[in-house]
Amino acid sequence: MIPILDSLAHPTLSGNWGRQPQVCTFRQLVTSIEDANFAGACAIGMAGVEGYSHEEFMVECRQYEKLIPIAGYDPATSAAHDELSRLKTLGYRGVKLHPRYSHVTRSLDKLAKVFQAAGQLDLIVFYCTYLHGPLASYPKRDPLYDLVGLLEQAPDTKVILVHGGDVNLLRYAELVRFNENLLLDLSLTLMKYAGSSLDLDLKFLFSKFDRRICIGTDYPEYNHADVRLRFEQLSRELTEEKCENIAFRNLATLLRWST
Repeated sequence: MIPILDSLAHPTLSGNWGRQPQVCTFRQLVTSIEDANFAGACAIGMAGVEGYSHEEFMVECRQYEKLIPIAGYDPATSAAHDELSRLKTLGYRGVKLHPRYSHVTRSLDKLAKVFQAAGQLDLIVFYCTYLHGPLASYPKRDPLYDLVGLLEQAPDTKVILVHGGDVNLLRYAELVRFNENLLLDLSLTLMKYAGSSLDLDLKFLFSKFDRRICIGTDYPEYNHADVRLRFEQLSRELTEEKCENIAFRNLATLLRWST
């Protein structure tokens, strides 16, 4: 069974996830990883969620060798370079930027300094591309072009496009195709849109784009066993090399993480 490296999992310090009590402790995440034969997971903090703090989250991550710590970062909290430098010192491999939670879906240009600082400090940016929401905060411009503007200001920064642009999957894939510092993450999109026309796009990417994509669970939104099943369905006719690229190699290479 091919091991999978989970690109996106959300353990919380409280173990709670919204209205769901005690569903995503660090221990529960690791158990879920092991039960489904995953190699490991990017444990990604969510700024402002369930008592998140950079220091305490790192303390929990260090108890489990299969967790790769990624800080939840709110760009409104502090000067980008100083704060990201502190996160690097704490041991984080990257930072998660969540435009919806940070209320910048209509002003993505505010993230430019974070992208630049991350590149200077060799931190990987996990950038959430899911920007849907209430009308009052819905983007008025094409967020893909806003993202291009950010990337132009930080051309050396390594960026994982979390959720792969969701319903705009192929548009984001074409951006990744020509820019080697980008990786297309299929978490959430892999599961949320099963049975839709995106199934054809996902099959196409698995077959033709295996060196530029990775997969994740968005745990606890989806569990590891179900994501493995979905991966196996989509990769059934692929070579072992392509399966391994998608399952773990692309992400592990970007993170410089040994499976």
